[in-house]
Amino acid sequence: MFLGFASALSGIQAGSRLLGTSAHNIANAQTENFKRTRAAFEDSSGGGVIVSLSTENRPGPQLPSGEATFTFQEGSNVELEAELVNTLEATNLIEANLASLRTQDRVLGSLLDIIG
Repeated sequence: MFLGFASALSGIQAGSRLLGTSAHNIANAQTENFKRTRAAFEDSSGGGVIVSLSTENRPGPQLPSGEATFTFQEGSNVELEAELVNTLEATNLIEANLASLRTQDRVLGSLLDIIG
């Protein structure tokens, strides 16, 4: 029973980490030379999820610099559409794991009522 609680809490933490990563990327989408941070999920050996973060080093678009006529600067490689999808995915992940926690709580409460 408690393994289910741990697994759901792990899922909530993973969703929170994904949501924070997307927020960080969105906040820096207009920052010159910013490289997007990517969150990847891995199964934990003890159950649950581990989130690993990495930086995407692909170049951003070349944007004209305001200082000189023919100079360019590299923009951010953040794609706002992808970050919106990640934000929705994180929200759904958190909500699903919260529903699991609520169900486990009700089941445990019912078991305690039967015993008591």
